[in-house]
Amino acid sequence: MLIGLFPLNIVLFPGSLYPLRIFEPRYKQLIRETIDSDGAFGINLVEENKMANVGCLAKVDKVVHVYPDGKMEIVVIGTERFRIDSYHDGDKPYLVAEVNTFDDEANAPPDFELLENTIRLYNQLAEVVYGEAEPLLEPSQWITGGAAFRMAQKSGLDLSLRQKMLEMLSEDERLSFLHKYLTELVPKVKEYETMQALSRNDGYLRQGP
Repeated sequence: MLIGLFPLNIVLFPGSLYPLRIFEPRYKQLIRETIDSDGAFGINLVEENKMANVGCLAKVDKVVHVYPDGKMEIVVIGTERFRIDSYHDGDKPYLVAEVNTFDDEANAPPDFELLENTIRLYNQLAEVVYGEAEPLLEPSQWITGGAAFRMAQKSGLDLSLRQKMLEMLSEDERLSFLHKYLTELVPKVKEYETMQALSRNDGYLRQGP
C-alpha cells in the first residue's frame, strides 16, 4: 500500500478520534487528496527528530472548518496499524511510503478476568480525573478486543509508552501492560497536581463506550 505520511508528535490508536489543525501547504494538499479519494494517510510519531516505523492509518472523520487560505480544522479516526517498508520518490511535497498493515498475531478474545480487572482500575482513574466528562467502560462491551487502545487514550501514558502499546501484537499483552501501569498510578491520582497533569496529557476526543 502506497500512502502519504503525516509525521506528528502524537500516537494515533485504532478507533481513536483526534483533532488536527492543518496549516502547512504540503499537508493541506495531503488532506485534500485524502478527502477527494476517500482514502487514508499515515500518522507516525516523531520524537527527538526520529520517526517511528510503526504508525496508524487515519481517515478524515469530520471537516470542522476550512479557512479562506486553505487551512483546515479536521477530526481524524485511526483505523489500522502499519509498518513502513520503504520510502517512495515522486512529485509529492509530503513523504510517501510503501507500507504493510498488520493486526495482532492471534485474534483470540482477551482473557476476561484480565480485561475486567484492568477496566476496573481504569474506571477508578477516569472517575477521579475526568468525572462525568469521561464515560466508564463495561467489560462486557469489549470481549472481542479493543479495550486496551480505548483506555490508553485517557490513561496519561507518555508518548514512548503509547508507541510501545501501538506496536504490541496481542490484546492480552496490552491489557497486562496497562494493568501494571494503572496498579501503580491509581493510588496516586488523588494528588491534585497528578490529576491536572493527566487531564492535559491526552488530546483525544471523547468517545462513548
